[in-house]
Amino acid sequence: MNSSVSLLEFDFGKKQSGKDWQIINDGVMGGLSDGEAFLSKEAIIFEGKISLENNGGFSSLKSAFDEYDLSNYNHIEICYKSNDYQIGLTFETSYYWFQPYYKFLLKPTNGEWRTEKIKLSDFDQIRIGSKTGRKLKDSVKDQIVRIGFITSEKRAGDFYLEVDYLRFTEKDGI
Repeated sequence: MNSSVSLLEFDFGKKQSGKDWQIINDGVMGGLSDGEAFLSKEAIIFEGKISLENNGGFSSLKSAFDEYDLSNYNHIEICYKSNDYQIGLTFETSYYWFQPYYKFLLKPTNGEWRTEKIKLSDFDQIRIGSKTGRKLKDSVKDQIVRIGFITSEKRAGDFYLEVDYLRFTEKDGI
């Protein structure tokens, strides 16, 4: 595992984690959506406009590929605010975009800060275009290669997500 990455916490504000995170828009498949991300003093901001033209419909913000071993963690805590556009928090287990990944849908906050503690076992496996019904199991928590966010509605419009931190926690610990 890359020693420069602390899996205990991605602090996007104070520690400016996220400098190596990247935007991947639907343009990779011909779409016209536009997303961007930047670090403020308090958080990472992921915002843009989703377009459905040319079969578009998504924008994503992803960490660099690495070996993210989550086997010692059972929860993730996120402090964020968003508009009314649904965003998913994702874990990828493959370097190939077309392979299944795991996603948890964050509740829109209508501009209010929210802190949510999520069980890693509540992440659903997603195949491109559909949900498989499988949950993230302990047996694959050591196979995570990328963490990210993705717009989760195929609806034209503006989206906004601001994340202060992501913090991984043990079963009953902090």
